[in-house]
Amino acid sequence: MKRLIYSIFALAITAALTLTMFGCSSSAVSEDQMNFAKTKVEDFSEWQARSNAEFYDEIYSKANMAALSFNPKMTDEQLADAARYLYAESIMVTDAEGKIIASTIKDKKGKNISDFDELVIFEGILKWVCPRCCKDVKKIEGTDEYEIMTGVQRVDDGGCVILDIKTDEYSKVDGSKLADECGPNVIVAKEKAVISSTMDGVETGKTFKELKISDNDIKADSFILSAGKRSYTCKAAKVGIYTVICGA
Repeated sequence: MKRLIYSIFALAITAALTLTMFGCSSSAVSEDQMNFAKTKVEDFSEWQARSNAEFYDEIYSKANMAALSFNPKMTDEQLADAARYLYAESIMVTDAEGKIIASTIKDKKGKNISDFDELVIFEGILKWVCPRCCKDVKKIEGTDEYEIMTGVQRVDDGGCVILDIKTDEYSKVDGSKLADECGPNVIVAKEKAVISSTMDGVETGKTFKELKISDNDIKADSFILSAGKRSYTCKAAKVGIYTVICGA
C-alpha cells in the first residue's frame, strides 16, 4: 500500500515538474477575462472610423496652420520655429511649379518635389487634382511612433505646403496598442494576422498559420498555443472582422 502511495506521489511530482519545465498553464481563461477583452475590441471596432477621421483632421489642421502662417519673407529661423510649434519634423513650401522655395531641410531648398520619390505624391495638389493629401502612415522601427507626410494648398499663391510629422497617436487608429487595453496574454488579430499582442512570443504581424492556430482552434472551447518559452491554454472569440484570443 505504501509503495502504491509513493508511486502516486512520485507521478504527481513528475507531472508538476513537467508543467513547470514547459511552462504549460493548467488554468482556464475566465469568462470575465474574455468578456472584458471582447468589450475593448468591440469599442475599438465601433469607434475606429471616427478615430481615423479625427486623426487625419488633426494632421490636416497642422498643415493648414503652416499654410496660413507662411509668407515668402519668412526667414529659415522663423520657418524652423513654425515647425517646432506644430511638432513637425520638417516644413517645405513650393511654388506653383513644384520648386521648393522654403524648407527646414536645407538640401531640398531650390529643388523640385518631382526630384524626390517621397514627394511626387504631392504633385496632385499642384495640378489641382486634390486640395490636400497624405502619404501612407509608416511605423518607425523600434519605436512606438509613426511617420506621416501631409500636404495642402498654399493660401497666398499657387503651390503647396508639406509637413513631415512623427506621432504615436496612430496607435489609436491601427489598434497596435489594443491588446494592452485588454489585459495580459491577449492577442488581437485581423484577417488572421496579429495587429496587437501582450502574449510573450507572439509578435505583431505574425499570422495564424505561423502560430499554428487553425480554424478549428478558433471554434473550439479551448486550445493550446505554444509561444516563446510557454504554452497557453487559450480561448478565442470573433468580434466583427477581428479575432480576440485570451490565454492563461
